[in-house]
Amino acid sequence: MAQLPVNRLMRASVRSGAGRLVVRALRDIRDLELFDRAMTLAAQAFTSILPILIVAASLRESLNPEADSMFAENLSLDDHTAELLQQSIPQEIEGVTFTQIVGVLLLLIAATAFARALERCFRRIWKTPKAPIRFAWRWVAAIVAIVIGFVLVVVTRYVVRGTGAMPVLEFIIESAIWCGLWWFASWIVINRTVSLRALLPGSVLAGLGFAVATTLGRAYLPRVLASSADQFGVLGLAFSYIGWLFVLMAVLLAAVTIGRVIHLASVGRLWSRSGATAAAHVTTSGLH
Repeated sequence: MAQLPVNRLMRASVRSGAGRLVVRALRDIRDLELFDRAMTLAAQAFTSILPILIVAASLRESLNPEADSMFAENLSLDDHTAELLQQSIPQEIEGVTFTQIVGVLLLLIAATAFARALERCFRRIWKTPKAPIRFAWRWVAAIVAIVIGFVLVVVTRYVVRGTGAMPVLEFIIESAIWCGLWWFASWIVINRTVSLRALLPGSVLAGLGFAVATTLGRAYLPRVLASSADQFGVLGLAFSYIGWLFVLMAVLLAAVTIGRVIHLASVGRLWSRSGATAAAHVTTSGLH
């Protein structure tokens, strides 16, 4: 007796629509190899995005020498850990030279390694073709969008807390910012081959996931960083940051994968063969 295809067995084992959606989401997350890809993105973010934020922190101190460290301030670190983190960040920049400008531009170009890794993950999720090299500008655009989004989140925290608003309002605003950030970044890195409508469910989930993760992180991460700093110094801080970035990247990839499943269910293509038909449908739909 011929064996039934895996998809038919899975559909037969789950009768409800919600159950089939959950099974399809779990299957796609398994096929994505979430752990490996999230760790790759975390490493790329650590070597690509973090240096840009360090430069931004140095510039901030140059403009306002009395300001506390941007990282320590937002992570609620204790004095010892904050001092150790501050020592690992370059001191305030005195003047701007041509060499420094060129260095920042080269740093921005090197940071596109994260955008390229993100593109590979999103192409795997959405099963879209590789874009020609002439569209390489989208990598820079994605990095700029991510940095701007991070800055907006930090500014939002200052403004909202300064007005004495409820934490719920801060959570809603941060969720909206992260959602808009990943909505635009995902659309750009896969060269606009997937419609914004199709990307919206995953972006909303990513926004909510990042807001929840950062809220929990502000309570949990300071203790982890302080413990790592006491045991291993700056190296311990680096390991802890990579671990935290891994959590964020896993949240992002899982959200985008689940968002794609939700979109496929909404257009009646949840169990389309290997996703190829659905991908072709999404690709040709453009911005409609």
